[in-house]
Amino acid sequence: MMIALVLLVATPVRSTVVVALLMLYGIAYLVANRHSFQMMALDWWVVLLISALLIGRIGPFVVGDYSSRYLSDGLHMVATIPIYLMLRHALGQGGVLRFRAFLERGLILGAIGGGLLAIYQTQWLGMQRADGFLFSINFGYLNAILMTLALVLMAGSPRRWWLALAALAAAAAVLLSGARGAWLVIPVALLLVGLAYAPRLGWKWLAAGAVVLPLVAVLAVTQVPEVERRYQQTISEVQRIQSGNLNTSVGYRFQFWYAAMEAFKQRPLIGLSYPEREALNAELQARGEIAPFVGQSSRGHAHSQYFEMMATGGLIGLLALVGYLVVPGIYHARTWWRDRENVYAMAGLGLTVSVAVCGLTEVLLQQEMIAAMYAYLQGVLLVLALAWRRAGQSA
Repeated sequence: MMIALVLLVATPVRSTVVVALLMLYGIAYLVANRHSFQMMALDWWVVLLISALLIGRIGPFVVGDYSSRYLSDGLHMVATIPIYLMLRHALGQGGVLRFRAFLERGLILGAIGGGLLAIYQTQWLGMQRADGFLFSINFGYLNAILMTLALVLMAGSPRRWWLALAALAAAAAVLLSGARGAWLVIPVALLLVGLAYAPRLGWKWLAAGAVVLPLVAVLAVTQVPEVERRYQQTISEVQRIQSGNLNTSVGYRFQFWYAAMEAFKQRPLIGLSYPEREALNAELQARGEIAPFVGQSSRGHAHSQYFEMMATGGLIGLLALVGYLVVPGIYHARTWWRDRENVYAMAGLGLTVSVAVCGLTEVLLQQEMIAAMYAYLQGVLLVLALAWRRAGQSA
């Protein structure tokens, strides 16, 4: 658990290596403990929801060119199922705090490492956007997830100040990545944590946060050149869109979403395959409905998790999205509402919300490592939340 988080954004080694090794170990563990292991009703639901992305891709896979690219992200999520089942069987009530320690240490090392790397790349190497060892967009999204988890887990942790430093470092990496979709996670995560822990924080801390955080945002925009450049670019693009010019980064996204809706209309049940979407986009471009940049995009990329599932997946894909993105959030929120001390349920909700916000402007779960880590962390946090609940019931 710890190593996967350490490697996530701070090193060139992919965390999927750790997930693959844990998957193999999980399979071996389940075989070795097959006589004592029993599937619970909840386990079957978890297996179904983790498999939802893969299920939603089967239709386009069949009608398309039978390419593995339709199934790769879903298969990476399915690979985490043995890990979840192993942890659910192995983790007893007494192991929750020990697992939390590993989780938090991984977050601290990974987030601080990612923040330092972002600062080194932008302030020392002179890069306009920090990308770690990934693309800048993926680097920003993953750091947004780490930031949210660090903020949530501060509650009741003996490592709260280290987690605060980790959250700041991850937030710095998000800003320096220039991934504006990831920027949106920062206020959402702060609002979520503030509302969840308002009684514990008290009005003084909330008032201080309401004053200090906007000042920090203003300083970041005005004093950090990399952030100021992206902010000014956004203002310029909005102004151009208001004047009717959609040929901007933001405007192109509106056109990608329009093309995705047109693809959905062509085959509502399962959507179009990638070659079919490319042909449709070329037709839309020829009719002057979308710009050449959008019309010539590879695979008809929709630049939104939601519109992508609509275009290549159709109604089944959207139902699958509800399964792997909406249902986990509702479950975690319900679990936390019943027990406000269950920080793991709140962490699961924070994870889900962060990915949901990032998915507004990018198909982040199409990136195999992000898909694998999302499913992996969902499983880990669910197991910890369940173990915490059992400990409370037996107390």
